[in-house]
Amino acid sequence: MLATRLLTALILAPFVIGGIFLLPPAGFALFIGIVLTISAYEWADLCGYEHNGQVVYTVVAASALFASVWVPHDWIIPLVGTGILWWLAALVFVIRYPSLSSVWQDQWVRACLGLLMMVPGYVALNVMKQSVDGGFWIFLLFMLIWSADAGAYFAGKLLGRRKLAPRVSPGKSWAGLYGGLFVALLFATGLITWKETSMLFSPVGITLLVGCGVVVLVSVLGDLTESMFKRHRGVKDSGNLLPGHGGMLDRIDGLLAASPVFGLLLFSVTGIVDVV
Repeated sequence: MLATRLLTALILAPFVIGGIFLLPPAGFALFIGIVLTISAYEWADLCGYEHNGQVVYTVVAASALFASVWVPHDWIIPLVGTGILWWLAALVFVIRYPSLSSVWQDQWVRACLGLLMMVPGYVALNVMKQSVDGGFWIFLLFMLIWSADAGAYFAGKLLGRRKLAPRVSPGKSWAGLYGGLFVALLFATGLITWKETSMLFSPVGITLLVGCGVVVLVSVLGDLTESMFKRHRGVKDSGNLLPGHGGMLDRIDGLLAASPVFGLLLFSVTGIVDVV
């Protein structure tokens, strides 16, 4: 299982990194849009849609993503903020699961929540890509999630006794959370230092590093949230497209949660990225 997981990651990583750095903004938007459209098809299954219903939902989601590319600049912060508000609500749902599942178990509610998961993150990624050094910031975001995932896996295997959210995802542990956070912050420190050593010791750099820690925690929430919906649906994975990883949605759930938070960090807190 681990070998398959690693092999799939090694095959996919060059395509993702190439897309981040080599594609122009329009090409990157198309690339991420395709990934999210596949994820929307998988989300439709988690909502309980079948066959034609899945296709219709996928078309609606793809249309919403396409439309979001053209949103006015003064809508960007509110739209990204709406996504963050959803993830705050998701935190409550995960902590209280299954007692609050009646709030979101309706098929239409879950369908709308899927758009809340995908569209704000998509907008944030596109704005970052259009900014100065956009490729670097998106790469940093991806590395935070990938390194946290790897660190959590090995720390959890070695030390994971106390479970993080056993009713939602029995495989995750507190040791995995701490290990993933530690490894991700090491990568973040290295990448920020590589980009500009003086930045790391500035107020902006310190704020950015602390923000990276928050982003990692939010990415874990994204993973747990999808696990909650999968448990409600009675499935292990969102699909079987990626050997060793499950479906496309299984690979980007943390990214969907982390992107709006990281984007808002760059837009509003550090001022590194200008949305105007």
